[in-house]
Amino acid sequence: MKKWVFKTPHTDRMACERIFLDMRARNIERVALISGSGGFDKSMRGQCLNVAPTYRIQIVADETYGGGDTAMTAQLTKIKGTPGVQAVLNAGFGQGPAIVTKNYKQLGIPQPLYQSHGVASKEFIKLAGDAAEGVRLPAAAVLAPEQLPADDKQRAVSLSYKKEYESRFKQDISTFGGHAYDGLMIAVEAIKRAKSTDKAKVRDAIEATKGFVGTGGIVNMSAKDHMGLDLTYFRMFEVKKGNWVPVP
Repeated sequence: MKKWVFKTPHTDRMACERIFLDMRARNIERVALISGSGGFDKSMRGQCLNVAPTYRIQIVADETYGGGDTAMTAQLTKIKGTPGVQAVLNAGFGQGPAIVTKNYKQLGIPQPLYQSHGVASKEFIKLAGDAAEGVRLPAAAVLAPEQLPADDKQRAVSLSYKKEYESRFKQDISTFGGHAYDGLMIAVEAIKRAKSTDKAKVRDAIEATKGFVGTGGIVNMSAKDHMGLDLTYFRMFEVKKGNWVPVP
């Protein structure tokens, strides 16, 4: 824990955990990994390898691709030929995951494909096209706030954020802007409670944040937790007919 550092998005480790929980609910045990060469990709891949045994997940293939690669068919062909693969997880960011998704469909791989929280925006669906149908990933509720139940505490703030953002910037929201918004509002609320902009007082007030309802979840921080979120607020989504749909 770093005294002056706070975080709004869920961690890469938690992304792996949420995906593995969903896989286990679908009786999936044998998983193939494919990941890019960037920092995000390497981080999530490492975390998934670390937590896989905890969720009784066997990593039976582990392929990588470069940031400038325009096709991942060679790696996916190896995965397709690996005996017993029940699902594939792509730990990636940027255009790589869209290419993987397109190649996945071109190769006719029947197993479920999971992507990371690093592509939690409509841009991924636009880039991947109809190949994205059925892809699952973990993300904040703000990805599809209109589909939240009426009594969901995040519904109002997420709908408000979506309306304001899309009205002003004329583009679809992503979870990333929501994380930035949450960070700003947590700081604003902390300044109000501290009745000061003194950095030490504001820092202490941020650390004392409890019950803050944001686009990423309900935040409860402490001296030992500078994020304040758990897996409850990391939701699974699936692409259906070109839109994000929450997985029950």
